[in-house]
Amino acid sequence: MAQSTNVIQEGVDRFRDAFGTFEDELARVQKQLQARRKKIEKRFETGRKDLEKRIATERKRFERRTQKLRSELGKNPAFKRLETMRKDATKQFEQGVSDVLGRLQIASKSDLQRIDRKISQLSKKLKEMDGTKSTNGRAKPTA
Repeated sequence: MAQSTNVIQEGVDRFRDAFGTFEDELARVQKQLQARRKKIEKRFETGRKDLEKRIATERKRFERRTQKLRSELGKNPAFKRLETMRKDATKQFEQGVSDVLGRLQIASKSDLQRIDRKISQLSKKLKEMDGTKSTNGRAKPTA
């Protein structure tokens, strides 16, 4: 019986040793994983910053090229002629719309805005006049 107790005790001791080794091994693996995670995060952050710098540089380069092309295009006689034609066409269209609205006796947007401003001014003056009539016609309330 002593021998069976001894065997059981040896088994328990082996289990404790194995479990202790397991805890140590688990702690070591956790440290390794944390170190790897930090390296990956650092590498990711560095890559992100590099990418942001490259994007900013490319954006500036693209903007400079675009501005250069715009200025070159603005100097082109054909473009200048097209711009003049567009402005002339816009004026003609606006004049045509104005003529049609005038013949149909329909107020344009600018006419309506002008009328609205006049009505606002008249309403303001009317309120001022009502305010002066009410104070002139009645006794002032005492406090």
